[in-house]
Amino acid sequence: MLSSAVARHCGFGIISALLCSIAWRAVISRLSSTAPPPITLPIAAAWVYLSDDQNYTEIPSQWLQINFTVADVLLVGPVGLQEDGTFGLYSSQQTGPLANRFNWVIQQARSMNPDIKIIASQWWGSSPNIWGYDISALQNETAIQKYAASVATFLQTWSSVSGGIDGYDIDYECYNVQDYAPALLTLVRQSLDALGKAEGGRKFYLTVSPASSSYLDETTQVVDFVNMQTYAGGSGITPQTLVSLGFKSDQLLYGICPETNCGGQTIDQVEQQYTANNMAGIHVWRLNSDNLVDEGKTAAQVYEFLHP
Repeated sequence: MLSSAVARHCGFGIISALLCSIAWRAVISRLSSTAPPPITLPIAAAWVYLSDDQNYTEIPSQWLQINFTVADVLLVGPVGLQEDGTFGLYSSQQTGPLANRFNWVIQQARSMNPDIKIIASQWWGSSPNIWGYDISALQNETAIQKYAASVATFLQTWSSVSGGIDGYDIDYECYNVQDYAPALLTLVRQSLDALGKAEGGRKFYLTVSPASSSYLDETTQVVDFVNMQTYAGGSGITPQTLVSLGFKSDQLLYGICPETNCGGQTIDQVEQQYTANNMAGIHVWRLNSDNLVDEGKTAAQVYEFLHP
């Protein structure tokens, strides 16, 4: 049964070959594993940004103050399209490996909060000396297929680190807003589902964090959750906007930004929006800026509101 199930993922083409390889390796390594429980509502989500400076060999000392117990879901970026055409973490002789900070966050978060879900986010623009490239650099179908398959490969690569990574997010603004984004996300969904089946039914999540609504109506069947940027470039996108595109209210997380000079709504206003629109949860941008003490307090208040 296992061999026939995996065989269904095998076929012709780049994405089929890569998914086949992923599936067989995962079956071999995970036969005795138990899939972690899925995300349940309501969701208190929060972000960590890894690249305020580019000395990736060091962990900023202030990060030791982050309280990861105030989040059900942690979104981590920037992850990006790399020179080899795959989804991954930047590294150079000048910066050192961004994977060092990514690894620290995973292990620190899970040491405090073993059940936290961790999602890696494809960043919005091209910064070839900081995180890599956005998806506008995918110039043809072959490149799109390779990138989509590499998302599952990335997750599998991190599977042995403190419970691994639970999904993929795209920071859907600026150069990530492409007419082929729905097709790309459909392929990513397929790669995540194939990996999940191979790993004993584990659920891998696909989320979008939009500052634009363009083409999102074509993604409603493949996206699990939408992290609304109600504090920045996406402040004009309302819950009603997204519902009109075909999303359900219990797919939507309202955003709040306690970062210095970020703007947006107060925590009371955000909680009112969550309640009035019967939403999935609230996400906090972010936990580790220069205002991380207040950010931590906001995240804790959100968590207590959602989990009284």
